[in-house]
Amino acid sequence: MKDLVISHLSKVNRKGIDNLIDFIRTSDYLTTAECNQHHKCPEGLMMHSLEVLDFMLKHNRAGLPLDSVIIVALCHDLGKARLNGNRIGTGNHPSRSIHILKKCGVELTSNERAAIKEHHPKEFAKMINGVVHNPLLRLLHEGDCASTGINKMGMTYRFSSIYNV
Repeated sequence: MKDLVISHLSKVNRKGIDNLIDFIRTSDYLTTAECNQHHKCPEGLMMHSLEVLDFMLKHNRAGLPLDSVIIVALCHDLGKARLNGNRIGTGNHPSRSIHILKKCGVELTSNERAAIKEHHPKEFAKMINGVVHNPLLRLLHEGDCASTGINKMGMTYRFSSIYNV
Protein backbone atom coordinates (compact mmCIF):
# COMPACT_ATOMS: atom_id res chain seq x y z
CA MET A 1 0.00 0.00 0.00
CA LYS A 2 2.85 2.39 0.76
CA ASP A 3 4.16 1.98 -2.77
CA LEU A 4 0.65 2.70 -4.07
CA VAL A 5 0.61 6.15 -2.45
CA ILE A 6 4.03 6.98 -3.93
CA SER A 7 3.00 5.57 -7.32
CA HIS A 8 -0.10 7.77 -7.48
CA LEU A 9 1.77 10.89 -6.38
CA SER A 10 4.48 10.18 -8.95
CA LYS A 11 1.83 10.52 -11.67
CA VAL A 12 1.27 14.16 -10.70
CA ASN A 13 3.18 16.50 -12.98
CA ARG A 14 3.79 19.43 -10.63
CA LYS A 15 6.71 21.25 -9.16
CA GLY A 16 7.36 20.11 -5.60
CA ILE A 17 5.95 16.59 -5.94
CA ASP A 18 9.36 15.03 -5.28
CA ASN A 19 9.62 17.09 -2.08
CA LEU A 20 6.12 15.97 -1.09
CA ILE A 21 7.03 12.33 -1.68
CA ASP A 22 10.16 12.81 0.47
CA PHE A 23 8.01 14.32 3.24
CA ILE A 24 5.56 11.43 3.06
CA ARG A 25 8.39 8.90 3.25
CA THR A 26 10.08 10.59 6.22
CA SER A 27 6.94 11.51 8.20
CA ASP A 28 4.59 9.02 9.83
CA TYR A 29 1.92 9.52 7.11
CA LEU A 30 2.43 5.96 5.83
CA THR A 31 2.38 4.33 9.27
CA THR A 32 0.30 6.33 11.75
CA ALA A 33 -2.90 4.95 13.18
CA GLU A 34 -3.40 7.55 15.90
CA CYS A 35 -5.50 10.11 14.00
CA ASN A 36 -9.10 10.19 15.25
CA GLN A 37 -11.53 7.31 15.55
CA HIS A 38 -11.69 6.54 11.84
CA HIS A 39 -7.93 6.06 11.51
CA LYS A 40 -7.51 3.50 14.28
CA CYS A 41 -6.29 0.59 12.19
CA PRO A 42 -2.56 0.20 11.55
CA GLU A 43 -1.50 2.58 8.76
CA GLY A 44 -4.96 4.13 9.09
CA LEU A 45 -4.17 7.60 7.75
CA MET A 46 -2.63 6.19 4.57
CA MET A 47 -5.40 3.64 4.14
CA HIS A 48 -8.09 6.28 4.65
CA SER A 49 -6.45 8.55 2.07
CA LEU A 50 -6.31 5.70 -0.44
CA GLU A 51 -9.96 4.92 0.27
CA VAL A 52 -10.86 8.55 -0.45
CA LEU A 53 -8.82 8.42 -3.67
CA ASP A 54 -10.63 5.24 -4.72
CA PHE A 55 -14.01 6.91 -4.11
CA MET A 56 -13.01 10.08 -5.95
CA LEU A 57 -11.71 8.17 -8.97
CA LYS A 58 -14.90 6.10 -9.18
CA HIS A 59 -17.21 9.11 -8.82
CA ASN A 60 -15.38 11.75 -10.87
CA ARG A 61 -18.33 12.34 -13.19
CA ALA A 62 -17.35 15.99 -13.66
CA GLY A 63 -14.08 14.93 -15.30
CA LEU A 64 -11.92 16.78 -12.78
CA PRO A 65 -8.19 16.72 -13.56
CA LEU A 66 -6.43 13.58 -12.32
CA ASP A 67 -3.66 15.68 -10.72
CA SER A 68 -6.24 17.54 -8.62
CA VAL A 69 -8.03 14.38 -7.57
CA ILE A 70 -4.81 12.67 -6.51
CA ILE A 71 -3.47 15.66 -4.60
CA VAL A 72 -6.62 16.44 -2.63
CA ALA A 73 -7.43 12.79 -1.91
CA LEU A 74 -3.98 11.84 -0.71
CA CYS A 75 -3.15 15.15 0.98
CA HIS A 76 -6.42 16.33 2.56
CA ASP A 77 -5.34 14.87 5.93
CA LEU A 78 -1.60 15.37 5.43
CA GLY A 79 -1.61 17.80 8.37
CA LYS A 80 -2.32 14.89 10.72
CA ALA A 81 1.10 13.40 9.97
CA ARG A 82 4.04 14.06 12.25
CA LEU A 83 7.69 14.53 11.39
CA ASN A 84 10.10 13.44 14.11
CA GLY A 85 7.13 13.28 16.48
CA ASN A 86 6.04 16.87 15.82
CA ARG A 87 3.10 18.33 13.95
CA ILE A 88 4.04 20.64 11.09
CA GLY A 89 2.40 24.06 11.00
CA THR A 90 -0.36 25.49 13.15
CA GLY A 91 -4.13 25.43 13.17
CA ASN A 92 -6.41 22.57 12.27
CA HIS A 93 -5.28 19.64 10.14
CA PRO A 94 -6.57 21.11 6.83
CA SER A 95 -4.54 24.28 7.45
CA ARG A 96 -1.49 22.20 8.33
CA SER A 97 -2.01 20.13 5.16
CA ILE A 98 -1.91 23.27 3.02
CA HIS A 99 1.14 24.50 4.97
CA ILE A 100 3.03 21.25 4.29
CA LEU A 101 2.15 21.30 0.59
CA LYS A 102 3.34 24.90 0.34
CA LYS A 103 6.53 24.08 2.25
CA CYS A 104 7.18 21.23 -0.21
CA GLY A 105 6.72 23.66 -3.11
CA VAL A 106 3.51 22.11 -4.43
CA GLU A 107 1.38 24.87 -5.92
CA LEU A 108 -2.33 24.33 -5.45
CA THR A 109 -5.13 25.69 -7.57
CA SER A 110 -7.71 27.76 -5.73
CA ASN A 111 -10.19 24.86 -5.98
CA GLU A 112 -7.66 22.38 -4.56
CA ARG A 113 -6.80 24.71 -1.68
CA ALA A 114 -10.50 25.29 -0.93
CA ALA A 115 -11.29 21.57 -1.12
CA ILE A 116 -8.56 20.68 1.38
CA LYS A 117 -9.34 23.62 3.66
CA GLU A 118 -13.12 23.13 3.69
CA HIS A 119 -13.50 19.34 3.58
CA HIS A 120 -14.88 19.49 7.15
CA PRO A 121 -17.38 22.36 6.88
CA LYS A 122 -18.70 23.56 10.22
CA GLU A 123 -21.99 24.74 8.84
CA PHE A 124 -24.22 22.87 6.41
CA ALA A 125 -25.08 26.08 4.52
CA LYS A 126 -21.37 26.86 4.12
CA MET A 127 -20.73 23.38 2.76
CA ILE A 128 -23.63 23.57 0.31
CA ASN A 129 -22.43 26.95 -0.94
CA GLY A 130 -18.88 25.63 -1.33
CA VAL A 131 -19.83 22.50 -3.20
CA VAL A 132 -22.00 24.40 -5.65
CA HIS A 133 -18.98 26.42 -6.72
CA ASN A 134 -16.33 23.73 -6.29
CA PRO A 135 -17.12 20.19 -7.50
CA LEU A 136 -13.68 19.09 -6.24
CA LEU A 137 -14.73 20.04 -2.70
CA ARG A 138 -17.96 18.08 -3.02
CA LEU A 139 -16.18 15.01 -4.35
CA LEU A 140 -13.55 15.15 -1.59
CA HIS A 141 -16.15 15.69 1.11
CA GLU A 142 -18.25 12.78 -0.14
CA GLY A 143 -15.19 10.51 -0.39
CA ASP A 144 -14.01 11.50 3.07
CA CYS A 145 -17.45 10.83 4.56
CA ALA A 146 -17.80 7.53 2.73
CA SER A 147 -14.40 6.29 3.89
CA THR A 148 -14.94 7.48 7.44
CA GLY A 149 -18.35 5.85 7.60
CA ILE A 150 -17.03 2.58 6.23
CA ASN A 151 -14.35 2.38 8.90
CA LYS A 152 -16.60 3.54 11.75
CA MET A 153 -18.93 0.64 10.93
CA GLY A 154 -16.05 -1.66 11.85
CA MET A 155 -15.10 -2.61 8.33
CA THR A 156 -11.54 -2.58 7.13
CA TYR A 157 -10.46 -0.25 4.38
CA ARG A 158 -10.97 -1.87 1.00
CA PHE A 159 -10.02 -1.13 -2.55
CA SER A 160 -11.35 -2.22 -5.89
CA SER A 161 -10.72 0.11 -8.83
CA ILE A 162 -7.69 1.75 -7.24
CA TYR A 163 -5.40 -1.09 -8.32
CA ASN A 164 -6.26 -0.50 -11.95
CA VAL A 165 -5.45 3.23 -12.02
